[in-house]
Amino acid sequence: MKIVCLAKQIPRPDAIEFDQDTKSLKREGVPLILNPFDARAVSEAVRLRDAAGGEVIAMTMGPPQAEEALRECLGLGADRCIHLSDRAFALADTIGTSRTLAMAIEKEGCDLVLCGLKTLDAETWQVPPETAAFLGRPHVTSSIGLALEGSRLRVRRDTDDGEETLEVPLPAVVSVARSEREPDAPQQTDGQIDVWGATDLVSEVHEYDKRFGQTGSPTRVLAVRDVIPERRGERFSSPEEAVARIRELAAERPAGETAWEKPGHLAEEPGAFYDCWTFVETANGRATRTSLELLAKGRELSGKLGGFNVALVVGKGVEPAVEDASRQGAEIVQLAEHDALLDYVPERWVAAVRSIVERERPHVLLFPATLRGRDLGPRVAGELEYGMTADCVDLGIDRAGRLIQHKPAYGGNIVSVIMGATTPQLATVRPRMFEPLQPRNAEAEVRRIALDALPEGTVRIVDRTSIDRPPRRLDEADIVVAVGASVDPAAIREASQRVGAALAGDRPACAAGRVPWSTEIGLQGRSVAPQVYIAIETDAGFEHLTGAVKAGVIAAIAADPSSPLLAAADVGIVGDWRELAPAVIGAL
Repeated sequence: MKIVCLAKQIPRPDAIEFDQDTKSLKREGVPLILNPFDARAVSEAVRLRDAAGGEVIAMTMGPPQAEEALRECLGLGADRCIHLSDRAFALADTIGTSRTLAMAIEKEGCDLVLCGLKTLDAETWQVPPETAAFLGRPHVTSSIGLALEGSRLRVRRDTDDGEETLEVPLPAVVSVARSEREPDAPQQTDGQIDVWGATDLVSEVHEYDKRFGQTGSPTRVLAVRDVIPERRGERFSSPEEAVARIRELAAERPAGETAWEKPGHLAEEPGAFYDCWTFVETANGRATRTSLELLAKGRELSGKLGGFNVALVVGKGVEPAVEDASRQGAEIVQLAEHDALLDYVPERWVAAVRSIVERERPHVLLFPATLRGRDLGPRVAGELEYGMTADCVDLGIDRAGRLIQHKPAYGGNIVSVIMGATTPQLATVRPRMFEPLQPRNAEAEVRRIALDALPEGTVRIVDRTSIDRPPRRLDEADIVVAVGASVDPAAIREASQRVGAALAGDRPACAAGRVPWSTEIGLQGRSVAPQVYIAIETDAGFEHLTGAVKAGVIAAIAADPSSPLLAAADVGIVGDWRELAPAVIGAL
């Protein structure tokens, strides 16, 4: 068993600062670390190797100092390393990076590629599916458990509804969300590190070679902005006063506004008219809230493009989703139904969506940045080699009809403004960045898309488990309540359910079994943007608080008046959470 682990050296996210004079990130003196998700991937690879025999090779693409990250991989148990380092590789986006990594993996050869779920600096979820696309291998994202069974790999993974277990043939690509145990602190260890340049992957490198680096990358960063929100840090001891203030602030800070009325074409003398498409994700046949948020934003974008707002509905038994899309903003519904699309199996869904994109060539196509959207969208982008921006927090259109994409980094406190060079222009968009439209008795034009025979697929669903309050509720709830390790969720569950709040926790609370890992809020967990986020005795560090950076109002409850958690919130409430939390939540 030969396993290649993809690793990346990143700046420590909590040490990044923004230079207001140069409008750029301060990088000098910032400590560099091995991306934690990649460390988990190496740890899982070593565990599999120890059980089945074989070899673990860590691979990174980066400047010479990235060798330090590879030394850490050796310290975690990797047998040897490959360092892809060449000026030709510089400034690559996810497509450019994935293409180069796939070339190197093909040269080395392996049975399994393990990657971290995402990188904490750019919060990019795209490289694993895109690398798999270039390799032509099946992929699975969000793994929380791996086991070898002969020539197949059994993968337990997180979904937005709970968990599922898949059987995947080898060779394959898997991204790791959680490992069986957290990696030990790596020791700096000597070992073999081979350095490969571009000429080790291809026979000849041309000037402005479109296979590598910036020239091989279809997206460009136009600007970087500091968007760290100011929190008011007000203190209260009375639940009534605190709730009144929370309500005032929430009214002042609505999510991104949307409207039924479409703006006019941006060009003074339009020469072309384009539609804006939204991939409508469904749950139990109905459109998810995140999809309806994108459809609402799509009316603005399609107006500025001079075209129609189009909903792409794919699946089986999804007529209710067609009705949802019609009543909440779509002018045209492109409906693709097929018996093989009853369950989400990546290979079939990728084949279906790819064929539609190739045939219809939408000018803009938006995907929800959910676990499914982050799985499906990047794989389609990788197979078609289209530029895609992940986890956008805002969208716009320039006068030439190009999609302007605002992408968060370093926990959401920094935003890059990005434009793509390929068409269709693809993006995934975070939940609750926009408000859904109020439903109307409107009927969109429904156009049925005939799908060719879909592949049977090599990935098999073995088991699927749904959670009564599915993790997707964190994307949909107006109020999210997060607990720390010292808080018993049972004491606030009734009040939370009464107001429709979703329960979550910080990393220590998940480790202590207070709440499921799938509801972890933080840089290594989920990012949420509810109207109100209530943190009860949670960790006050960068890791947790960045997960709620886009929340409208942050309220915090802590017994210690000097707790930094209170200073990081808009509304801080001092006292015993057992008395305060049920009263505050219930009053909301």
